[in-house]
Amino acid sequence: MIQTEMRPEATCPAPRLATRSIRLAIVEEDPLVRAGVSAIVQSHERIEVIDEVGLSWRGMTAAEWDVDVLLVGGEFLDDAFGKTLARRNGSRPETEVGLVAVLQADDAAMLRSAVMCSARGFVDRETSHLDIGRAVCEVYEGRTYVSSSIAETLVGWVARGVHRERLPVPQIEAALTERELQILEALGDGMSNTAIARRLHIQEATVRSHTYHILNKLNLSTRTEAVLAGYNYVHGIRLQGPDKRAQKPGKGPRYKA
Repeated sequence: MIQTEMRPEATCPAPRLATRSIRLAIVEEDPLVRAGVSAIVQSHERIEVIDEVGLSWRGMTAAEWDVDVLLVGGEFLDDAFGKTLARRNGSRPETEVGLVAVLQADDAAMLRSAVMCSARGFVDRETSHLDIGRAVCEVYEGRTYVSSSIAETLVGWVARGVHRERLPVPQIEAALTERELQILEALGDGMSNTAIARRLHIQEATVRSHTYHILNKLNLSTRTEAVLAGYNYVHGIRLQGPDKRAQKPGKGPRYKA
């Protein structure tokens, strides 16, 4: 399998010394997955696993992330995580913590969340046993690493975004129900199905069903296109101001992201 690297030198921190171990923390909810990932990365001579945490990371302060790299399951990459990491790196830029995200290659919402959280490593769950060690080392050295399967998703995502005409806000609001608009906004904010279900207090199957209807009504082909349409929609209504997005005729107040 061809491995892919992207190296935006202008935005990367200076490379670090390679004479000591890379201090790594693993953030993953499933304890069996954590154990498996830990076994993989600890077989690498340069990597030392300092900590393994699940949901307990939410109780940690930014200062407690005293490691070189965080290896994080994509489902954790929400706004709260991004803000905590930004506070940590903002207060201690001389020891910036790098972020490697472990993702489903075809989950554009999770991929966008990783980008918004300033991840520099993007590893496909399906090939993580091959990619994780190299990704951690590359990010530690101030470079960017992308699994080839995720690179293909990124290229397709960008290409569709460039060539697809933006749908006007009134056209979207006329086509979708209130619940579908809520889900479209959440997709545009980079949320996964799990996160959307938690936010709206509905089942993931319901989220998938609404997403399917959104695709049909807006003549979109993939979830990636729905994420892009949602992003453009959210950007459009936020430019208009809160008074322009309050509700549709005959409907109650809309959910606000």
